[in-house]
Amino acid sequence: MKNKEVTKKEGITLIALVITIIILLILAGITITAITGENGLLNSALKAKEETEIENEKETVDICTAQSMGKDKRGDITKESLQKELDNYTGGKKTEVLKDSTDELYVYFIDTNRYYNVDINGNIEGPVKVNRAEDENPGEITKDKNGNELSGETEEEAYEINCIEDLCALSNSCNNGTNYARKYIKLMIDLDFKSDLSYVNGKIAVEGNIPSCSSVDELKNILTTGEGFYPIGFKNGIHFYGNFNGKYHEITNLYENFENDGSIYAGLFGDAFRGAKIQNITVEGKISSRCLAGGVAASGSGATFINCINRVDIEGTANDVDVGGICGCSYDSGTFINCVNYGEIIGGRFNAGILGWDWGKKSKIYNCINANKASASILRNIYKDDAIQIFNTINTGNCTSVVAGSINQIQNCFNLKSSVSSLGNDKIIEYDETKMKSEEFVNELNSFIETKGNGSNIDTTGWAKWIYNENDFPTLDIKTIWNGTNYISNDN
Repeated sequence: MKNKEVTKKEGITLIALVITIIILLILAGITITAITGENGLLNSALKAKEETEIENEKETVDICTAQSMGKDKRGDITKESLQKELDNYTGGKKTEVLKDSTDELYVYFIDTNRYYNVDINGNIEGPVKVNRAEDENPGEITKDKNGNELSGETEEEAYEINCIEDLCALSNSCNNGTNYARKYIKLMIDLDFKSDLSYVNGKIAVEGNIPSCSSVDELKNILTTGEGFYPIGFKNGIHFYGNFNGKYHEITNLYENFENDGSIYAGLFGDAFRGAKIQNITVEGKISSRCLAGGVAASGSGATFINCINRVDIEGTANDVDVGGICGCSYDSGTFINCVNYGEIIGGRFNAGILGWDWGKKSKIYNCINANKASASILRNIYKDDAIQIFNTINTGNCTSVVAGSINQIQNCFNLKSSVSSLGNDKIIEYDETKMKSEEFVNELNSFIETKGNGSNIDTTGWAKWIYNENDFPTLDIKTIWNGTNYISNDN
């Protein structure tokens, strides 16, 4: 009997111990959660610390902004005056003031990695997210932004453009004789030549026509005044053979002024040569040139342009030069797919929204748009028609004509009624504004793609989908392409 009582007591004691352990674990969990949970003491303390830091930083910016504006008779705030006040207030080297292309300022607190926006009236917002160039080796495209070596031999190992300094290095190296044949290059972020946020330190590892500078302000001044940026492959005999992928990024405020030099091919690229491929890029800015000029490339001999959008206004300043929104001249078979011109194209001998002059008589222009002023909307001039193809294009810009009259292979090409002095070719279809802004018209453009040129067995693989915009002209969704069966997303 006594053994049974002992056994019973031991059982009760074991159960009590287990229950006690469970209770302690529950209490421990509650305690840990109270300390480390989302709303726990630790996170609350960290949030309180962060909020205090932000309040102090905003107060610092506010005080220094007021002092900076007070010392300027106009009341405007400048990058230099604000930086001076911040250095005096914080003891120096705690902040960095950056200016973007709209003259708004950003105050960067180095220790906390936070940015605050200050507009021209002194209003403060923040912290704000900023798309700023980051590169451990600015001016060296053979390394990624973290300093890792790149071979450039595959798309995965493509050389990288992470800042304006990198773009300048590409220009200098190409113009020094490196043609980048069978090499891949990709643009990693949007770049703005007038914004401090697109630069790192003004230094370029590869010397050339664009000099390495001691500061961002110095390099920015060189690239936005005088002659400006030197094109990649800028003279006859200096070519770019590579594969450049803009990754759907934009390069804005590109500035080139070669009115006094008739030997320089003007554009983001000068001479994109046989086998060169330029894709997925938007370019905006202003170019004046006495030589060949194009927003994307001045010359595109045997080159391919895919998903290229031009917003550069271009003026040819000599009577013997060719100018194009995408490309000035093609001396050999050039291919243009899903390309759009929004820039104003004027001057020169021949100018057009897509291609100024097809010397080689073999260019293919597929699924393209011209939407601004030019002499011809698509292609201005040729020697004679051999194998040129112009399919599924539209013009809504104010032009003299659409294409040369001698071109025979034209299908599904449309012009906005009364936008040109003469169609230039009886194969061009003319619609009024109501029709060209209709969903029915968009379906007509997409149907041409989906039926391989209305049964003509044209390879429309890679052509972009047309988008209906209520009360506006159709546009191209360059990230949605036809794969031969249906439309798919293309983010490469």
